[in-house]
Amino acid sequence: LSSVRLASMLGRGMHGVESRMQKITNVDSTVYRRLFGGEDIQNTDTDENTSNKLTPVKEVLRRIQWDPTLPASSFSVIHYDRVEDTLCETPFEAENDSISGKERKFVFALPEHRIEAVKYLDRIVWNKELRLDAVFGSMNGKGETIDQVVENYDEWQKDKEEKEERNRLRQTEVLKEMRSILEKTRVAALKEMSSNLIRSDWDSEAVKDYVKRVLMLYFDAEKEKDDNEGVLANASDVENEDAIDVIYFLNLFSDLVALLPDESLRGEVLLEVESVIYRNQKTGGNSSANTSQPSALPELNEDEIEEKFVKGSGNGGQKVNKTSNRVILVHNPTGLRVECQDTRSLQQNRKIARKRLRLKLDA
Repeated sequence: LSSVRLASMLGRGMHGVESRMQKITNVDSTVYRRLFGGEDIQNTDTDENTSNKLTPVKEVLRRIQWDPTLPASSFSVIHYDRVEDTLCETPFEAENDSISGKERKFVFALPEHRIEAVKYLDRIVWNKELRLDAVFGSMNGKGETIDQVVENYDEWQKDKEEKEERNRLRQTEVLKEMRSILEKTRVAALKEMSSNLIRSDWDSEAVKDYVKRVLMLYFDAEKEKDDNEGVLANASDVENEDAIDVIYFLNLFSDLVALLPDESLRGEVLLEVESVIYRNQKTGGNSSANTSQPSALPELNEDEIEEKFVKGSGNGGQKVNKTSNRVILVHNPTGLRVECQDTRSLQQNRKIARKRLRLKLDA
């Protein structure tokens, strides 16, 4: 997974994710020893043999339907709408009044490839993308079963609320620091821009424009400070300080982005922020280079690219296995290779893969 993908999934800024990754890959760190060392390693093979496949969602639904200890009314299914390709949530016991066939319950009439997750109250207990199964305990369910989920739900809810409170405090701290950089009026403008983007039918161009406008707020604030202070300094020193300050601001901004509720939007914005951080590191923080042309990366010659679409793997039904949404690009002149399976959309993955290849070519 890329740092952008991890940041989006974990709800953290990219700087924080990169810092954690350094600790995880350092064999001398306590984090590495805690994760990969100790007595638990001896049991790894046994665990993998018993839970190396994700339980199909239809089996999960049948368990909920027939297990008398499970309150079916407390479950719901998250699935893609057939027409608009947007995620919807439907109660487990909802009647089927829209899908042809004899199946009376909607969740059983749904094709498996459209089901993304299953919830117990507010907790996800099965998730196709995350390979999570906390019903039978397979894959990333790590042995936890639905009986344990139900029994420990109140404790989980308490932990969730505490985490949300920590996120609110972190957001407050980041916004406070943002105000010290942008000042109050520009922070208000940032909030309005973010709200408008969330509510809009956004695309990649809208995200680029959003990040560009956020950067303009930063450069306007810096220009105003310089004008007020009348700073005189060596030009090279100013450029170096600008590069550091811009990257610091973008990492701070990524902390806010990581809290966006829409995962796909979160990932798209973080990808654009990553691109702009890279450009600033390369150009030394030149404001005109990074705002007027934030996406001035090398153009790709499609004739020089080898593109493959890899079929989905694992459980999920025949239609999932017929869907090739993982993109692999190879740049034949240089041998550079990138992959992307960040989203369910093939076209979106093709766009992201090409952007990553352009970043590599520009290195």
